[in-house]
Amino acid sequence: MRKGPKSVAVLAVMVITVFALYYHLVNKMERSDPEVDTSAIQDVLLKNLETDYPATVREVVKYYNEIVNCYYSESPTDEEIKELADKALELYDAELVNYQSEELYLESLKAEIAAFEESGTIMSYVALSSSTAVDYYTYEGRECAQIRCIYTMRQKTELMTIKEIYILRRDADGRWKILGWSPADDAV
Repeated sequence: MRKGPKSVAVLAVMVITVFALYYHLVNKMERSDPEVDTSAIQDVLLKNLETDYPATVREVVKYYNEIVNCYYSESPTDEEIKELADKALELYDAELVNYQSEELYLESLKAEIAAFEESGTIMSYVALSSSTAVDYYTYEGRECAQIRCIYTMRQKTELMTIKEIYILRRDADGRWKILGWSPADDAV
């Protein structure tokens, strides 16, 4: 069988199409490189809490956990740790903020992050109770709430589970602020 000019043209178009598709896929994979995209840290830092403060107890703790995840899973720079700490302080109740100076808070936070990294611990998963599992109550005339959170961490080959109960209090502007947290009993 003799190949005519049409067969050669069709074959050439097919070869060009295959190369074009290959080129497109290779470039798409390079563009989707995580280093090119905004990092999780930048995503957290871009949130403007003045105009877009989390509306519910669950959303406040969820955003706080995004900050915590950045501390322990994203290898932030000292500058980023400071910016993340500032975001966390915006979520804290005034009573918690006044507990220690900002400098002492930042110093102890950096030491905790360094110890976490040195031990080879990685935060694997965070499970936050549903919004229907929030316990609301009044304490000394102020609206308060509790929500449970479970952290799963991996240290080399060992898995650890830490259960916390976050306590929040509504401030004068109606915003839920983190007053503190404590270890959760398994019976809760």
